[in-house]
Amino acid sequence: MATYAYTAATVAASANLATDKVRISTTSPVQFVASYPNVSGTGTITTSVSNANVTGSGTTFTTPNTVGYLAPGYWIGNATGATVGIVATVANATFATLTTNGAVAIAGAGYKVNPYGVPYQEANANSQMVPGNTQYNSVYVGQGNVISFINPTGVTANAFTITELGMPHRNSGTTGFAPFL
Repeated sequence: MATYAYTAATVAASANLATDKVRISTTSPVQFVASYPNVSGTGTITTSVSNANVTGSGTTFTTPNTVGYLAPGYWIGNATGATVGIVATVANATFATLTTNGAVAIAGAGYKVNPYGVPYQEANANSQMVPGNTQYNSVYVGQGNVISFINPTGVTANAFTITELGMPHRNSGTTGFAPFL
């Protein structure tokens, strides 16, 4: 079991977690949401809102065990995490298609990807609240995922901890791509 200390002054995220459940302990309120990770892919991509093409430069779409690897069902986002689309097919290391036209256009820029087919979520004012001087046990997050957190409005940011509960999975890692490690 590993324990990590964070301060929720602004929206941030934990490291990728090696276990399915965590404990969150805090002396001041913190808001959180469990989320799938999104990691920067290798190279740059170009997408359009008028077609479903994903054209890469320096990408590794067909290379397993890399953070640029793509497969049907993978989620792609722009560098800030806004959803571009879900991968339908992968033709080669530099060309893939989405299930629909791109939701946002990218012009030869960095991108985010995750193998879970869902967008990354950030904590916000509507996220689950952990009251001050509280310990939440057995918060389910899913192995390889992250906890996104933020300090509630008007509350002074204080440190809090996230403790992994149970044994890590055999294929745990910090890439967020546990199925391929």
